[in-house]
Amino acid sequence: MSIFDEETKATLIEIFSRLPRKVVDYLVISDVDCSTCNEAEILARELMSLSRNKLEFKIIPRDSNEARKLNPRYVPAFVYGTPKYNVRYYGLPSGQEFPPFIYMHEYIATGKVRLPSTMVDEVKKIKTPLHVKVFVTPECPYCPIVVDTLNQIGLINGNILVETIEAMELPWEADKYNVMYVPAVIVNDIERIDGYASPDMIIELLKNAEKKLREKGVY
Repeated sequence: MSIFDEETKATLIEIFSRLPRKVVDYLVISDVDCSTCNEAEILARELMSLSRNKLEFKIIPRDSNEARKLNPRYVPAFVYGTPKYNVRYYGLPSGQEFPPFIYMHEYIATGKVRLPSTMVDEVKKIKTPLHVKVFVTPECPYCPIVVDTLNQIGLINGNILVETIEAMELPWEADKYNVMYVPAVIVNDIERIDGYASPDMIIELLKNAEKKLREKGVY
């Protein structure tokens, strides 16, 4: 039995048919302390079927050598097929988070993003390795907009590790950062925005974080 209705399946088939090349992601799972790993695997397998060989998920256990190289912090971990595997989603990409999850594969397959060229140039100028955590929930209306922006940024610049974290599935991580509402974007634990942030605001946040790290002599 499909997890998608007929309309959604038709839309997904149409989206995948436009991809000019195959995209290969990783899905890291575990049978220990993972409440949604089974659902994540079901989702991955159905998407592979609908994609008609345009999307592949290498489904691997957390204790495998491949997973150790990727070093995901949580499971399930969807690791997008970017050149440096630096864009991840921890949890089940459901609800409002499903569209940006799908859009990312278009960006990877085409090598094109939706951000204006001026913003792309600004993102490319960032040379310092940055670690971005964006906390989301499935019903948050602004989260997918912020996640979509950050996913594009991660594709543009492999120095930036982008982790989308489903706050309801990983409450201990959200509690660690005192996340009261979402989206919440945290960069290297030194810069932060709570609530909706435009692409301009996000890029400025990243640049400020880079500046602070350089001033501290971290890089």
